Amino acid sequence: MRKILSLIFGIAFAFCFELDFNKGATNNVSVLSEISKSELMLDTTWAVTGVDYEDGEFLFSTRSLELFKTDSEFKQKAYLKSTKDWIIQMEDGVSSCFYNGLVGIMSYNKTYAFFKHVPGQSDNDANLAWRYLYAGYENFTLDFKDRYYTVRAKQQYILGWDYSKFHNEFFIATVPDNIKQSWSIASFSDSDNMLSSEFVPSFDEALDIKAGRDINDYYITGIDASDEFVYLLSRQYSSILKLDVKSRKIVEVFVFSGVSDATGIAIKDGNFYITSRENGKNFIHIFAR
Repeated sequence: MRKILSLIFGIAFAFCFELDFNKGATNNVSVLSEISKSELMLDTTWAVTGVDYEDGEFLFSTRSLELFKTDSEFKQKAYLKSTKDWIIQMEDGVSSCFYNGLVGIMSYNKTYAFFKHVPGQSDNDANLAWRYLYAGYENFTLDFKDRYYTVRAKQQYILGWDYSKFHNEFFIATVPDNIKQSWSIASFSDSDNMLSSEFVPSFDEALDIKAGRDINDYYITGIDASDEFVYLLSRQYSSILKLDVKSRKIVEVFVFSGVSDATGIAIKDGNFYITSRENGKNFIHIFAR
């Protein structure tokens, strides 16, 4: 069975991951300091799998295709739950994304949906929205749904996704599995959602790569795009890889400790917000550079 399936369905898989950042592939790293850790008091029993931040609001996704919009203090403001079986089949949710006033959710098979928040919409519009929403149909309507098609990563799943205003593109990162041990980055234009680029990033030489090591040692579970860079959260080696999209190189490696199951990442005021699942509860950790 592919590693992604084991991770998605909550089977204990921690023994396959090395959390000690000292065993990572580079000698030069930037150690982060934990500011706080708190339980996310969202109205769900499902694992939070992704987080995004924009203009004072967070957006959390869960395995069960739920989206929670909260304020900057993680107080719940809006909620929806999407169905899987309509038009294009979705699977378990792995990531969330703000885009042009919309809220989006991604499933591990690269299928995604964006919804528009329309508080108190008419009964007729709510009835229409009920076709593709288990919950939240009174306040949300479908804007568009599609699937990303790749070449290099056609048969691989993903856990991370985000939109870059700087590049006007969406980014995804695949994860290795028992069939293909490597992973790659793909980007998609926001004008037509078609594939723009697909590549395997490499480390900048300034990071002092250890002998016999490379980028495939990492396992990306979350993505956040900030300015011209894309930040890749790796559960393996408890690391955040800073990707320069233009050069396709990792130019800095941030490392942290104390997170056993890192699932998503967002950046707010220069700090890293990392979600985790521990003992059946969802947490958020804040790290400073």
